[in-house]
Amino acid sequence: MKIAVIGLGDIAQKAYLPVISQIANIEVHLVTRNKEKLKMISSKYRFPHIHHDLSSLMTAGVQAAFVHSSTESHYEMVKELLLHNIHVYVDKPITYHYETSKELVELAEARQLILMTGFNRRFSPFYQSMKEITDPNMVILQKNRHALPGDIRTFVYDDFIHCLDTVRYLFHSEIDHMLVTGKKDNGLLHHVVVQLISKEMTGIAIMNRDNGAVEERLEVMGPMEKRMVTDLAEMVIQSNNKETKVFFNNWDSTLYKRGFEQIVNEFILAITAGTAPSITARDALKTHELCEAVVNQLENL
Repeated sequence: MKIAVIGLGDIAQKAYLPVISQIANIEVHLVTRNKEKLKMISSKYRFPHIHHDLSSLMTAGVQAAFVHSSTESHYEMVKELLLHNIHVYVDKPITYHYETSKELVELAEARQLILMTGFNRRFSPFYQSMKEITDPNMVILQKNRHALPGDIRTFVYDDFIHCLDTVRYLFHSEIDHMLVTGKKDNGLLHHVVVQLISKEMTGIAIMNRDNGAVEERLEVMGPMEKRMVTDLAEMVIQSNNKETKVFFNNWDSTLYKRGFEQIVNEFILAITAGTAPSITARDALKTHELCEAVVNQLENL
């Protein structure tokens, strides 16, 4: 199978190429306008097939593509790939707007192609284990950064989207309504808190980009058990007045802990097996719809 990797920035180099390079029976095609980076990565991984633009790639007969270019380029690039009947894995978000994301989802569905969004946290083993909790009634995820206020739309779609998607993934009932609060200063968003509410449970997504520490913490609570995960790597289980700490094995990689190995392999398997991945295009679109609603409410605060 021929696979393209489009855009060779930090996320591609740190999270995806190390995984893709270990997969058997695929031919990797690298795509970027940066000639020096193309030469360096081609040499490092011994991938001889290189392209400076999409027009060159389209003649290579690739079946699938990983899109790691800037979010601004996603719409045109993903559309072009889908129109050439190429399955697509795209870094979140699909685009910066719900309507353009919806258009691409509908195009993929019409052409019976996979359009998978890179919500890697759904594949993190400790985050997946949260689904083992019986009758959960509250989910809280906070993902904080230091000295990084930003434009509302890019803040929400580029970063906070992980919080919204993870809380929605762990939410076991239909969302009845949503509450949004945040702090804005000089047109920049400093923090946001979103509550997803149903009769059965509450989900809270928090991001403070004016925090004294860079951190991520997930808590899921049920009547018999509570689990907490810190930075996707350490888990504490509290039940029957006992506390148990759970750690990964020493040989487990960071990419495994964060779900990148698993999500890449699922995308490849879905193509070879002709099956739908667990993150369908329509499922991912629901998270983008939440993002759009959050942006609209924050802009009107």
